[in-house]
Amino acid sequence: MIRRCLSAARGRHRDGQAVIAVPCYTWDHEARAQAAMLQATRPGWSVLYGTGSRLFHAIATWPTPEPLIICDRTFEGLKTQMYEAETAVLHRWALTSSSVSIGHF
Repeated sequence: MIRRCLSAARGRHRDGQAVIAVPCYTWDHEARAQAAMLQATRPGWSVLYGTGSRLFHAIATWPTPEPLIICDRTFEGLKTQMYEAETAVLHRWALTSSSVSIGHF
């Protein structure tokens, strides 16, 4: 394998040409801000925005029988799915806890 010594200067360049600085970009400011706001307002969820996939992702951080990961293309769609997942888990918990306590009076 041939190894080349990297120059001290970083950036876009070719051997024998001047180094040109490469600007640093942050993509999708609004979507990333929405994901951060949703994570701050909804405890129990880790919310991310994938700049490559252009999807919002929500991962449940509370105990679940199996991993709970939700994805949606829109912020509002993700919020709706998160609410539905929470409601389904609470409904399932209410059914199992009431059925266990029946007959123990």
